[in-house]
Amino acid sequence: MDWWGSLFPGWADLWSRTRWEAVGLTAFKVLVVFLLARAIIWVGNRLIEGLFTRIGRRDMAPNAGLLAMVRQVLKSVLTFGVYLLSVLVLLQAFWATMINPEDLKAFGFSAFKVVAIVLGAGVAVRFGGAAIDGAFVAEQAKAGLQENRRIQTLKALVRSILMYAVYFIAGLMVLDTFGVPTGSLIASAGLASLAIGFGAQNLVRDVITGFFIVFEDQFTVGDYITTAGVTGVVEELGLRTTRIREWTGQLHIVPNGEINKVTNFNRGHMLAVVTINVPYEADLDRAMEVLRRACENAHQELPAVVAVPVVQGVVELGDAGVVVRVIAQTLAGEQWGVERELRKRLKVALESEGLHVAYPRHVVVHGLVTGD
Repeated sequence: MDWWGSLFPGWADLWSRTRWEAVGLTAFKVLVVFLLARAIIWVGNRLIEGLFTRIGRRDMAPNAGLLAMVRQVLKSVLTFGVYLLSVLVLLQAFWATMINPEDLKAFGFSAFKVVAIVLGAGVAVRFGGAAIDGAFVAEQAKAGLQENRRIQTLKALVRSILMYAVYFIAGLMVLDTFGVPTGSLIASAGLASLAIGFGAQNLVRDVITGFFIVFEDQFTVGDYITTAGVTGVVEELGLRTTRIREWTGQLHIVPNGEINKVTNFNRGHMLAVVTINVPYEADLDRAMEVLRRACENAHQELPAVVAVPVVQGVVELGDAGVVVRVIAQTLAGEQWGVERELRKRLKVALESEGLHVAYPRHVVVHGLVTGD
């Protein structure tokens, strides 16, 4: 028993009591420490879940994976940390000299600082996101559809920058808490980023181009554009790539560095252009008057037509008939639908007046061929 007593000084005093008193006291201590540890873990998990649930409601869908990972890491650190402290407390209660009390206090203080830093970062992201939303509210209230799209793009971009910046600073503070020299780490990261920058010029070009696309408002999410040989609706605009969906469903991911020319179909009023063939034998003035009346009705009945369509007149003498052109100012992105509707209305209007749209015809003359 001498070696046992040297490892656990004071065990002889405990053993000198009755066996049942020793067992009961030991069980009571273990139970209290265990229940206290479970209570701390339960409260800590509830706080972490509540915090990340509130953060997740703030338009953080693109960062849901990162938030879930951070939440799981925090919960794991909390659980293992509390159980480790519980074991150390039990060993200390049984007079086991496995850790210095001062070291235990220092470890607990460091763990508390880490938890406080992470929770503070979450609170900063939450209130920072709320401040960003508040800063854009006034602009959204008085902005049109296009401006609202731009504001939504800028808001998501600023929120992402805020989140990454806050968690980067929090990570440096956590490393500093454990005595890691963050100054030299930042210097090394700067040199490494410089070396990587020389080898990743395309990536740098993509990011810089993406920044100027957003800054100059060349296009936003929801715009119908043509760029880099692709035509479609912008589904996502990032600092490095742009996602464009064709009307037939194909999704194109275009690096921003390849975007050197953009045709945007959603800025200002667009023009719907329709041509219709009128037969040569028809009364042209009457046909054009019928087309004008149909255009006036279309302006009254179609919200996408912002002005009365104009019958410009004859633009070509074709093989099948006289080509008459009609133009109409429309809302952005509605020009193709208006063209289809105008073609139908103009054809129906002509047929209702006994006129028909011209089509290619061949006239065959039968006659008797006589020879000398």
